[in-house]
Amino acid sequence: MKIKYKLITAMTSVVIIMMLLFIFLIQIQFFISRDLAYYTNKKQLDQIEQTFIHYYQKKHTWSHITKQKKPTTLPFVLMDPHGKVLWKSADEQTSTIVDASFPLILKSNKNEIGHLYVMTPRQYQVYIIKNTWNKYMYGVVGLASLLGIVFAFLLILLISGTLTRPIRTITQKIRSFESGDMDVDFEIGRKDEFNEIGHALASMKQKLERTEEARKTLVSNVAHELKTPLMVIHGEIELLHIQQKTITDAKYESISEEIQRLTKIIHDILHLSKVEAQQEILSRKWFPLADLLAKLENKTAHLFHQSRAILLYPETDQQIYADEDKLLQILYNLVQNALIHGQTTSTVTISIKTTATETILSVADDGQGMNDKDRIFLFERFYRGDKSRSRKTGGSGIGLSIVKAYVEMHGGSIDIQSKEGQGTIFHLKMPNSS
Repeated sequence: MKIKYKLITAMTSVVIIMMLLFIFLIQIQFFISRDLAYYTNKKQLDQIEQTFIHYYQKKHTWSHITKQKKPTTLPFVLMDPHGKVLWKSADEQTSTIVDASFPLILKSNKNEIGHLYVMTPRQYQVYIIKNTWNKYMYGVVGLASLLGIVFAFLLILLISGTLTRPIRTITQKIRSFESGDMDVDFEIGRKDEFNEIGHALASMKQKLERTEEARKTLVSNVAHELKTPLMVIHGEIELLHIQQKTITDAKYESISEEIQRLTKIIHDILHLSKVEAQQEILSRKWFPLADLLAKLENKTAHLFHQSRAILLYPETDQQIYADEDKLLQILYNLVQNALIHGQTTSTVTISIKTTATETILSVADDGQGMNDKDRIFLFERFYRGDKSRSRKTGGSGIGLSIVKAYVEMHGGSIDIQSKEGQGTIFHLKMPNSS
């Protein structure tokens, strides 16, 4: 309805402006016609003008001018410089001749001596038409404006219906989707901008559905991940209490492992929450890549020992401009992903390439790789490609989301190459300056 009212207001304004412009052009046309009539008879009128000027130059006054022979049979009015009528011919009213005629200014020795108005038949015709127009103008304009507004209103009803119908359809679908109808189809089958809106809403719906599915998966995964170690810890402690025994090294190691698992899950969730809330702050500086890779090797030593895999990286004296702690976390998550999700990974290789503008760190494994679907959604928060994996290898689906977020905080980018059975390579591109 707002669109309809705006269209009606706009169209009414256009009609009024067009009518005002039409009236203005008609009035201008009257003056143009009057002046054209003057120039058509200019030679004759110049002779009449010179007759009056010669009289004044001879007498130096307009006295007794009315006793002279009329210089023309055309209606005329002679006035002094102050507008006083000195001589008027014919039966027409002075105002008629003055309004219809082209004003002639009489001069002698560059001094203004009077005004002369001579009305030609053509000028009189224009005057009659002008008076008739002025008499009926308001009625004609009013009727034309009314018809224009009625036509505009009908046109607007047609146009607004065409415009607002798809808007109402889209709005209704949005309301249905908002109410929980997940089967709403936002495609509206048009070949205009509304079709693009429909496509955009359909894309948004898909993303929301994936997000909702990821949220449900997260809740299920986190509940499972937290429940299992808590049950193990509770069972071990309860058994010790029943048997009235002190904790053995094996029991301690089992409880400690489950506590570490809980800590890791909570740690990842907290990290992701901070990233999404933009509470993480970068502390960028130049530091040697060799130091970073050495720290990474120490931090992942237990993972490679458990997986019976090896970590390969080049000796380098290069430096990189980044937040050292966050870059270490990025590489740690990528290496952990290679060992856990690669499953058959025996070697993880880190390579370095530097250009004038960026440093490229690549993390490659020789594991099982992944399919196209998993590769596309790999960085989606809470996404887990293979839902059949055990909790030991499944993870929480947060690590790579944190990787992507940290990389983008640095102004960098990350992409992935992977094919099932041929391993995976992550290419991490970090800018060399802020």
